[in-house]
Amino acid sequence: MPRRFPGALAGGLFAVVALTHASPTPGAPPPTETVSGVSACRELVAKNERELEAWSKTQPATPYRYPRPETLFTAPWGAFFDWFGGNVDLLAATFIPHAGAQLRGPNPASVISWPWTLPFGPSYSCSRRIGTYDLYGHKAHRLMVEPGAVASNVGAGFFTRYGYRLLLHPVEWVVGVGGGVGSTIEWIGNKEPLRASLSPEVVLHFGHCCERSYFTLTGRPDFFFEGRERRVFMVSLGYTFF
Repeated sequence: MPRRFPGALAGGLFAVVALTHASPTPGAPPPTETVSGVSACRELVAKNERELEAWSKTQPATPYRYPRPETLFTAPWGAFFDWFGGNVDLLAATFIPHAGAQLRGPNPASVISWPWTLPFGPSYSCSRRIGTYDLYGHKAHRLMVEPGAVASNVGAGFFTRYGYRLLLHPVEWVVGVGGGVGSTIEWIGNKEPLRASLSPEVVLHFGHCCERSYFTLTGRPDFFFEGRERRVFMVSLGYTFF
């Protein structure tokens, strides 16, 4: 596995995100209404639902049209391409790896990983574009699953990290901050046995809360319970949806 891939991946990341953020229509977007705090988010959600219900009552009735399948070469590809085109940022955040580096004792290593996130709990920050009813919320509590691969002068290896992350990003902040704790399981490679670690982390969350698409910069040590190199330090950067 070449050790040059983090730089190339980072360049690809920025190119993809630039495309996903390209505005489909000219002109500035409408201003954003934002709130911070669980109670304020709940009030904004209730307000949004009331306004949407009132707006819906003023719309003319739409005659029913039988839903015909959208086909391409007689196959139902229309719905698939419609979904794919509207979710490029989600697909990019899911499949483009984060790029980083490790220090495994005296040995530097290159890393790619896919830190998949499952947010849960109440929203602590919320926003919506004025004149629309599309409301976005930021959930601070996250469960993490992060498969990845490592390459160094002692070989290649594969790992999975499981953890919990608390990520705070009020709407007034340019950068969100967070931390977490987990355990990294090194499955094979790096001339180490199958082993587990205690793995705290610190996170910087770059982006405009609370809409989708961010960059995260993560730093963490892994304190392994066995093996040759029991202290491993890692830094990574990547594009994420939440």
